[in-house]
Amino acid sequence: MREAQREFAWKVLTYAVLLVATLVTIVPLYWILVAMTLPESAFLSTATEPRLLPGGHFAENFAALQGRVDVAILGVERVLGFELGFLGAIGNSILIATVYTSLSILLCSMAGFAFAKYEFEFKEPIFYSILATLVLPIQLLVIPLFLLMSRLGMTNTYWAIILPWAANPLGIFLMRQNMKSIPDALLESARMDGATEFQVFYRVALPTMKSSLAALSIILFLFQWNLFLFPLVILGQDKYTIPVAISDLIGAQRVYYDQIMVAAGLSIVPIFLLFLFLQKYFVSGILAGSVKE
Repeated sequence: MREAQREFAWKVLTYAVLLVATLVTIVPLYWILVAMTLPESAFLSTATEPRLLPGGHFAENFAALQGRVDVAILGVERVLGFELGFLGAIGNSILIATVYTSLSILLCSMAGFAFAKYEFEFKEPIFYSILATLVLPIQLLVIPLFLLMSRLGMTNTYWAIILPWAANPLGIFLMRQNMKSIPDALLESARMDGATEFQVFYRVALPTMKSSLAALSIILFLFQWNLFLFPLVILGQDKYTIPVAISDLIGAQRVYYDQIMVAAGLSIVPIFLLFLFLQKYFVSGILAGSVKE
């Protein structure tokens, strides 16, 4: 009887913790959805009761966000300069993040396969040197990267944001660790059947890494999607990404709360869709690793 009561108490405690964690995650998202539909006056109101139900000002807030907005920065009035409005910034972010993720997945998986399955001189020092770059803050790299891109003539181009982090150290590390789990006998049998080294990598190694590639895709996409400082320095207004565009809504004398909420809500949609698309690979990867035969 006591064992059953103890088990029941643990279940109640577990569900309570999960419920609290779920509320902590969902409440901010719900508030963003509600705030997207509220007028700007609602954010400046002194009323103590928070608005919990959506309003009817989403179209007005989106139109203001999409239009040309005067922003005061350091006391100088200027115009938020998107030819396509905020939708243009979303398009820029989607294009940059998609191309970056695709290129980085290819480079990281190839490098991870090489470090996991090949033997060559200075293999370990090279790998640990790559890992050591993870400790370098992006603030330290901004000026050298800006000078490099300037000399290459890539300022105000998408490639200036994509190329510097294409061979992502974290991605190389994750791919190397996962590639180690591939049996060497499987690769050797493919070589004996006449497969080239690239065919061994592309037709044998990669198909077994679907769940790992999906997880890495999420990490890389989020990294590029949230990148702020370097795009702010290297890109012009016509190529602004979402974080830089949102920062332009915060002026020295005024903050456009209604438009910021619309921008934040719209910026979540691509990430949500990406997770839904790759969720089955996460689930299949977890289930495949949870059973030992």
